[in-house]
Amino acid sequence: MPWEDHEIFELQAVAAPANLTVALEAPPLEEQLAAMTKEEVTFLRERCGVEENKTLTWFHHCTEPDYPHAANLGYSWQAEFRSYQIWTHPAIKKYKYMMWFDSDARLGAKWEIDPIKTMIENDLTLMYAQFPYGNMQSREIGTKLMNVYNMSICYVGNGGTSIYGKFCQEQMASINQIGGMHHITNLDVYRKDIHQQFLKAFTGDYRFSRKSDDQIAVTTVALMEEFLQNGKKNDVPTKKVTWHERSNNMTLKICHHRKFDGAERCPANKNNFFHQLKESVQGLEERCGALY
Repeated sequence: MPWEDHEIFELQAVAAPANLTVALEAPPLEEQLAAMTKEEVTFLRERCGVEENKTLTWFHHCTEPDYPHAANLGYSWQAEFRSYQIWTHPAIKKYKYMMWFDSDARLGAKWEIDPIKTMIENDLTLMYAQFPYGNMQSREIGTKLMNVYNMSICYVGNGGTSIYGKFCQEQMASINQIGGMHHITNLDVYRKDIHQQFLKAFTGDYRFSRKSDDQIAVTTVALMEEFLQNGKKNDVPTKKVTWHERSNNMTLKICHHRKFDGAERCPANKNNFFHQLKESVQGLEERCGALY
């Protein structure tokens, strides 16, 4: 749902003097459907079990080939957008770095370090809070990696302060992924032609594919960039382009799914979260105490 103008103005007033912009990520579903071919829409309706005389909505749950779960259309669009379209979106085209937070993530501390400065000083592609956060094994993705990079990923290791890939050919891709609730990315890297070629293929041969998980997309491009920057050597990289935040002295305390940075317990209830936080953040009680 688009925000009302007065809601945007209120948010900008709170964020001032920072320059805050509210942007829609894409046209409404109706416009996206209108831009698709009849065959594409028919296939989508079949996946979602919605007859032609019924209205498709973001809340319809849809299946897809070679994926065991039904996912609502809105979540499938989110996966597609965050995997591919976001990197070249007009709202961020002038920026080099992006700091991502899920809408249900909360900050649990005032930061004493600037993670963007760390990204710049160390010429990183990806900083992340959580690893591992699930695994994907797929011959289809292995083939798509081979088609673009002439190499696939058969293992993702934890180097303590960073992740690294083990690369193979003509094998099933096996990728342990970072947690997608928060990451910082170098947009210039993800916009490179070779990575855009892969991401376009990764999101599938049809619209609104949930199996094209954005956490896998973000992880894979960083690993392949590291592979390229290290002369395509299949060893633990000497030039690291990924950093784990806590292992590199950055404890940002981002609360998500009851964990700070995926490492320690945080309150799930927002009231309990606020009461735990207010003692350590100056002025929070005065500004927000009446709300809780």
